[in-house]
Parts: sequence; C-alpha cells; structure tokens
Amino acid sequence: MQASLRNWVGLAIVGLSLCGTVQAQEDPSFDCKKASTPVEHALCAGGNSGMGWLDQTMSDLYKAALAHAGAQADALRASQRAWLLRRNQCTGSEGKIMNCLLKSYDARYAEIAAPYDEQKITGQYVSKSDSGVLDAVLFPDQTLSANIDASLGAPSYNQCNATLHVPIKSGVAHYVDPDDVDASGAAHCEISVTRVGSAFTVKTAHCDSLCGYGVVLDGTYRR
Repeated sequence: MQASLRNWVGLAIVGLSLCGTVQAQEDPSFDCKKASTPVEHALCAGGNSGMGWLDQTMSDLYKAALAHAGAQADALRASQRAWLLRRNQCTGSEGKIMNCLLKSYDARYAEIAAPYDEQKITGQYVSKSDSGVLDAVLFPDQTLSANIDASLGAPSYNQCNATLHVPIKSGVAHYVDPDDVDASGAAHCEISVTRVGSAFTVKTAHCDSLCGYGVVLDGTYRR
C-alpha cells in the first residue's frame, strides 16, 4: 500500500526466537466470495492494499479483548456493534472508502486497547522519508500485531510489506522466519522492531525475498 493511503496502527518490541507469524498479505476476517457491499469489497482489495490485515487484526483484537473484558463484556459488544454501523457508512470511490476505513479502524483499535495500552503503543508510525509506514496494535496478552510497508516512487514503484504477530519482552520484538531462507539456503529472514522514545526502528536481515529491488523495510518510524 502506498504510504499516502495509510492512516494506522508501540513500546519497545525482544531478542529471543519468538513464536509468531510473518507474511506479506492477509485475508480479511470474512469470506470475500460473499462480499456484497462497497465496504466489504474494499476490505477484499488484496494485493498490497493491506486492507485484509486491517480487518483480520480487528477481528482478532476484538475476540482477545472480549475474553479479557470480564464485567465490561456487554459494553464492549455494544460499542463494537456501534462501530460497525459507523464503519459501514464509508462511501464514495474505492480510494475514499479505503481512507475512511483506515481512519475508522485506527480509531477503534485505540478504543479497544485503551484499558491496557498504558504507553499508547497502538498507532501509526511513518518513516522520515514518508515512504514507509508501520502500524502497530497491542493485544491484551502483550503481543503486538504489526504491518510494515515501504515503497519507492517512480519509475519502479517497488514495494515491500511484512505483517508480524509476536510477543513483546523487555521492549524489543525479534522474529526469525522458520521458512524464508536467503539464496544460500542458510540464513533465515529476521525482522527486529525496537521502540526508542516515541519512535520505532526496524532492522531486517536476509529478507530480500520480501521486497522489490531497491526498497527496504529498515529505518526509523515516528508518530
């Protein structure tokens, strides 16, 4: 997804081999074959849109928050229903609907996470060059779901994307992909995300297969 379309989802993230997932794209929480509204079609856009990650992360976050809600479970259910009604009011061209959805999901992530996200980690972080965006959502069990996008301008418009869901420990998250190996077949793709103040730094190693030529995820992402 182009950074200009992003409007989304910190703490510092650790350095052991962690159980987690990394992938370039993700489907939304519903069957796209049954999509019938402009909002549903926008969420099923696929490609590098990131819309699938947006919706699946919301579904996972809501379920996790509901499991931890206790006496507040009914209030959470009611607020989620109200949010869905607001979300479904996004209208216009596909681009306008996507931007509306991004803002709607971002705000709802923050609302759900507010009771336990004391450091206000959940939010969007942008690289200095504005060619990269990191969106982070903190879960009740202190795991982090993150989508990292970077892109180049003309003439190549190459892109790079990775989504992660990993535990947070001592302020650092480190992921080693068990499947993705470099050309030598020896080194696995590694992605480290570290929170320093209000910024995130991303460092990758052996992850060339994730990105188009000349574009990298590495860099500093700020609010």
